[in-house]
Amino acid sequence: MKKFFAVMVIVLGAGMLADAQTVIGNEKMFHDADSVTVTFDLDTDNTDLPVRRKEVILPYIYNEKDTLYLDVVEVYGRGRYKRERQVNAVNGDRDWELGENQVMKKEGIYCYESKVPLKRWMKVANLGIRRQIVGCACESDVTDENIAQDSLFKDPQVQRRIPEYVLADVDRMWDFGRDELEIVFKVSKTEIDSSVFDNEITFGKILKAVDNIFRNPKYRFDKIQVAGYASPEGPPAFNNWLGENRAKALIDYIIKHRPQYNLTMDNFEIVNGEENWAGLRRVLVGSNMKGKDQVIAIIDDEKLNGEQKKLKIWAMEQGRVWRRMLKNIYPYLRCARYLAVYYDSTDDEAADLINQANSLIREGKYTEAIGHMDTVKEDVRSYNTMGVALMMQGKFEEAMPWFEKALENNCLSAQSNIDAINVEYAHEEQQRRDIAEYLKKYE
Repeated sequence: MKKFFAVMVIVLGAGMLADAQTVIGNEKMFHDADSVTVTFDLDTDNTDLPVRRKEVILPYIYNEKDTLYLDVVEVYGRGRYKRERQVNAVNGDRDWELGENQVMKKEGIYCYESKVPLKRWMKVANLGIRRQIVGCACESDVTDENIAQDSLFKDPQVQRRIPEYVLADVDRMWDFGRDELEIVFKVSKTEIDSSVFDNEITFGKILKAVDNIFRNPKYRFDKIQVAGYASPEGPPAFNNWLGENRAKALIDYIIKHRPQYNLTMDNFEIVNGEENWAGLRRVLVGSNMKGKDQVIAIIDDEKLNGEQKKLKIWAMEQGRVWRRMLKNIYPYLRCARYLAVYYDSTDDEAADLINQANSLIREGKYTEAIGHMDTVKEDVRSYNTMGVALMMQGKFEEAMPWFEKALENNCLSAQSNIDAINVEYAHEEQQRRDIAEYLKKYE
């Protein structure tokens, strides 16, 4: 009988310890920018903790790889409290009292709070509780319990903004090959000389192109675009004047040699009158000139204005690179470029489809707009529209080649769209740097 009685005492003691656990409620785990806060309520009235015991409660945040232990909270039975006061008094601390996160049994609701630094590993975090009853020979840890789970840390992502787009309905256009129809001028001159640079052959092609549009009864003439350029070797103001007046010289030539069409200056549009950096770059790419890659890099540097580019190129090899270009390349950049004739027609289905796609884009129907242009996407007039439809879906990498092709075909709207995307690329790169710096705090 004695042996049986002893076994029963041990079993009942273990059961009492389990029942002695203080009830925990309203557990929460949340975070702000830099820290994680854990709170819960301890109902010290709702416990069967023996008077000579204390319950040690250890909260901790954990996942499969990491664990962070929080501040311990202790619930005292009255006998255990007196016992520890006596022990501390014997050890010289006669004023010992319960401190922070120490509470007596039967004192109502105790609100626990612990704040710790937020860490990157807390992307999936659990809140666990470990309990221990202290003050008896049968002390043992109760099985850990998970009382909350949350995603405390999320890696910030680069946010892609959608820029404003520039979209223009297309005109019906007869494009006669810009690179083939260039009239080249002598240095600092605006007078046309048909005896140099194959100008006489080019004049014949231009006049034939104009004849084609006027002699076709299906077409109604609208306007002719002409661009004038100057090589980037003189002052900007003079170069702009030079480019514009070279364009006007070509216009005067067309008017004079085709009087039967009664053309006036109002029938022409001067697209630009500027330094021919784009032409210089194009010639350099196709050349074998020594130092061309460095010159191209200077031309492509958007932070430099025209004069700064000239100074940098002039400084290369003590001016030898500049002189090589002056002799071998710049003469071909002094041009008036015949661009295109615009007209109206009843059978230009491509123009109608592109303009309908523009309307769809303005309604926000970007995917539908791309499908609408499926049969005309190789038409040069569709390039900017294709780029805009992709750009507005955040597909900058796919949009950029379309804009570049549109710009090559003298769509000025494309440059605005390219600039807008480049601004967004710079914004995204700054975000990446900011995120990398931000994450350093949480490693």
